[in-house]
Order: sequence, then C-alpha cells, then structure tokens
Amino acid sequence: MAPLPPPATQNRDPNPRFPFIDGADGAAAATCRPEDVQIIRIWMKRQPHLPTISDAFISLFLHSVYNSIEQAKATIETYFSARTAAPEFFKDRNGFSEDVQFSYKTAHFTSLNKKTPEGYRVLICRLADFDPSHLHFNDVLRAFFMFADICISEDGVIPGYITIFDLKGVVLGHLPKISLPSLKKFMIYIQDAHPVRLKAVHLINCVPFMDKILAMVKPLMKNEMINLLQLHSNGLDNLFKTIPQEIMPEDYGGKDKTMAELHADYKKLMETKYLDWMKEEEEHLRTNEDLRIGSKSTSSELFGMEGSFRKLAID
Repeated sequence: MAPLPPPATQNRDPNPRFPFIDGADGAAAATCRPEDVQIIRIWMKRQPHLPTISDAFISLFLHSVYNSIEQAKATIETYFSARTAAPEFFKDRNGFSEDVQFSYKTAHFTSLNKKTPEGYRVLICRLADFDPSHLHFNDVLRAFFMFADICISEDGVIPGYITIFDLKGVVLGHLPKISLPSLKKFMIYIQDAHPVRLKAVHLINCVPFMDKILAMVKPLMKNEMINLLQLHSNGLDNLFKTIPQEIMPEDYGGKDKTMAELHADYKKLMETKYLDWMKEEEEHLRTNEDLRIGSKSTSSELFGMEGSFRKLAID
C-alpha cells in the first residue's frame, strides 16, 4: 500500500519582512531561547491552517508572554485567527483608502520619539475631530491596528508599551457611535493576541460621564488589564511621575514634536514605507480555515455571539 500523502499546509516560506520590515534584527533584544523558537515552529507545522512565519516573528510572540511556550501558542492562534475573522479591522488596509484617510483625520495616533527610563515606548491616541457624526468606529479601529503594526515593526522587540488615551473632546454623543461587538473584538485582540508587553494604560482628561464609559469597557477587561488602568481627572501630575514630561509632545508641556506633527510622521510611513507591506501582510498572514484540523474558527466562536444589542443606549 502506498504511503498516505502528508497533510496539506499553507506551505509558504516565511517572509523576513514580517513582523519587522527591516528584517530579523528587530528581534535582537528578544530573550527567548533558540530551542523554544524551534518548539513553536514544530508545533506550527502541525497546525496546517496557520501561515509559516519567521523566527523573528516567533521570538516576538515568545517575548510578549515572557517566554511561556504554551501562552505563545495561544497568542499565535488567536492573533492569526482574529485577523481572519475580523475583516472589518484587518482587511482593505490601504493607507490611501478613503476610509483610512478619513479616520486619520478623525483621530490622532502617535508614538513618542523618546522612551521612558525603563525603555518603554509611549503611544498616545486622541480625537482630532470632536464631531460625533464623524466617528466611524470600525474604521478608526482599523486605522489604529495599522498604526500598532507599524509601531511593532519600527520598534522591534522592546521591554514594553504604555498607552495613553486622551479623552479631550469626547462627549456623550460619541458613545452611541461605539459598536459593542466591535469593542468586544478589540478588547479580546488587545488582551489575547497583541504581541507586546503592555505596561500601563492611562486615561487622561477624564470626562464627567466616565461611569458610562467604564460600564462599557470594564466587563470586557481581564483583571490583569484592569490593574494596568489609571485614570487622570485633575491634571497630569500623577502621569508625569511615571512618564517624564520632557519626552511628551509639546501639547502636554514636553519637548517632543506636537501631536499633529507626530501623527503626520506615522501617516507618512503608512502611505510610503508601509503601503505595500500592509498589502503583503493581508495576503500572507491569515489562517486558511479549509486546512484547519477540526471545526473551522468563526467570528462568533472566537469573539462570542454578537446578539442584537449592537449600540449603546444612553439613559
């Protein structure tokens, strides 16, 4: 009897431009052991639905979970499955598309040029257009994930990230624009799939209706994420105890560029250096559910049932 053929796989050579556009040097700071990388690679070969990725990519996943092999496997599975199951965030990531361009006018995403003394990169996200009618939630999240991918590619493996969400300009009229199923997908991805070490999340310029915002978000947060959350309602003195003011943008009394200038820098990267990179990422770094052993992964299975409650009702 002839031997059975090997199981079908995606069978692509790993692209050295992912996750770091400039190659494997992006993983130079990773502390994982080469043998652990090989354990993950052997495991991935037994998962025919997963794409083939570089050693640098595997090192990034291991680093993000403090070199836990089992957690790295779970993160890899969720990362690629989520990117396949949530096309509203991870499809049509063209930097020149009308939706992406509009989102980059609606919100500013910036990465500070200098790191904290601990080596953490600080990211700041805020509204640039305060008109609630201009907020297209899914498009803004798509733009955010493009920004986040660029940050990882540019930074390489680093000790961690601190994210600041500036709530200046947020009004009650923004809340009905938030899709709760999309918010849930976002939170699942950030907590279970995003391959970075998140060190803190700061909400600054907190609004009087923070109770309504937290009522939406907190049920979607794991205890580990809740412990990272810090709210700032009365000035930024406490923020500057952990993030030196001098590395902040000029808008916040720092010595870095203005938020608008920093945002423009990343927008330019998206439109030039990363334009084709985003297209390649979408083409090659997704699951092939036809090859998955067992039942296919679906959006409802990965993120939970969406139900009919799609928008927040404001009392």
